[in-house]
Amino acid sequence: MFYGMLIIAFLAVTIYEFLTPNMSDDLIYWDTVHTADNFFDLFKQEAEHWLSHTGRSVSHMILRIFLFINVKAVFNIVAGAVFVILSLLIYANVQGKKEYDVKVYGFILIMLWFLDPAIANTVFWEDGACNYMFTMTIIMGFITLYRKNLDVASFSMFSENITGQNKEKTWIFAFGMFLYGIIAGWCNENTSGGLILFMLIELGYRYIKNQKNFSFIKPWMITGLVGSIIGFIMMILSPGNYGRLNITEEEHTGLVAMLARFLKITLNIKNHYIILVAAFMATLVFIFYFCERNELFVRSVRFMTLFAVLFVATCYALIMIPSSELRSYYGAGIFLMTAIAQGIATLGKCKEKLIKATMTAIVIIAGVIFCLSYFEDGANLARIKREFDERDAYLTEMAANGADDVQAPMLRPLWQTRFSVAYEADIQEDWQFWINFFMAQHYGLGTIHGVERENWDVY
Repeated sequence: MFYGMLIIAFLAVTIYEFLTPNMSDDLIYWDTVHTADNFFDLFKQEAEHWLSHTGRSVSHMILRIFLFINVKAVFNIVAGAVFVILSLLIYANVQGKKEYDVKVYGFILIMLWFLDPAIANTVFWEDGACNYMFTMTIIMGFITLYRKNLDVASFSMFSENITGQNKEKTWIFAFGMFLYGIIAGWCNENTSGGLILFMLIELGYRYIKNQKNFSFIKPWMITGLVGSIIGFIMMILSPGNYGRLNITEEEHTGLVAMLARFLKITLNIKNHYIILVAAFMATLVFIFYFCERNELFVRSVRFMTLFAVLFVATCYALIMIPSSELRSYYGAGIFLMTAIAQGIATLGKCKEKLIKATMTAIVIIAGVIFCLSYFEDGANLARIKREFDERDAYLTEMAANGADDVQAPMLRPLWQTRFSVAYEADIQEDWQFWINFFMAQHYGLGTIHGVERENWDVY
């Protein structure tokens, strides 16, 4: 059953990726990438991008590589695999679970599929997936590696009493953590900041637990942290970040502006993450009422609290910028999902049959809802892709014929689904609308005017 769930998760995401065309920023970056003479030119392009646009070099290098390959199927399959890897990394961080715990893994898949409010932006849009799902997988991989080696203090390769070959392996691992830390710290502003906070809290906790003595410190603990800080600094020092901030307008300034940002973040949590927050609180309450006060209880509560703190910190770190999209909360949501998964595993150990029955019922009901809704949403994605493909062929033909000012149909409003950003990035009637402008550049046309699909009769 466990491996069957893995296969279903992979196929479900991969099929939807195949039904999602390149759109919006994908086309803009595609045009730039295909001016590169060779693979190494991509690094030169990214350096220029770091100077002029944004510091997220890791995510955009991933995107550039996929666009340079220029075979969307490669991205589709890799994205499906990355989704599964991310779910397994969340699962790997859960303590006290059974071997092949289908109930815990089922809850993880439920949260990733149903409770990511920006899943169209973070998973099924190529640029967004590279910026959020891929980078969060890198960060969760680092967290998993760091936690596992913190918890297993007797792991011989990394113990203090080592000489010769083992000592060499220790420093190789420390250097590897340094390099991995640079990559993880260079992923995403608020989420990479949450990664650094995670390490500081874990090291601080062990320092206090060790009677305020640093004797527990191993080289990799420091190199991983230093690497992450270096990567984070490289990201936030990007001159492009400040150029973007300078053109962002706000209604307020000073303290009032900060309060307005705080309110917006709070409302986003309330409007889009309230189910996850409620699930976390309910799970924690049930643990206190129904679970024995044993070692697993203590570790679970501490773990859940840590990741809840990361959720809050990662969300409210966005107060540092004037505005943020809902997809910016993706990493915070993953942190909270990880905390809830830990709570589910802990509840699975309690003796209360009603709790176990309720958990099983939720997984089964969610599975039925997934099956019933998957084909409808998939059909809508297929219809959207068909219209994108038709319009692409038409605009390509018009450009080949030397057309200048062109009319093109907008998407029919009937097929909107939470799994596609197509309607957010569709052309409008106004030729000066940003996506109209960039699409005209992409196809080599003068202007593109959007027309309602019902009034379109050219094809």
